[in-house]
Amino acid sequence: MKEKKDNKKNQLKFYAVYSALGLQMAIIVFVGAFGGREIDKWLQWHFPVFTVVLTLVAIVLSILYGIREFFKHQ
Repeated sequence: MKEKKDNKKNQLKFYAVYSALGLQMAIIVFVGAFGGREIDKWLQWHFPVFTVVLTLVAIVLSILYGIREFFKHQ
């Protein structure tokens, strides 16, 4: 009975950790896209250079962050 309870706790912890990780990755991408859009509006450029660049940088950073956190929790 004790093993089953510990297994449920581990499973719950697993879901909590990786759900939080996914949310953090999404926030990183959102901040990059939003920041890029605001810079483009401020500079009044016709092509959204900073939106594209900062979104791509944020995606790469969020993937690296996700990989680092994944191996930290192994």
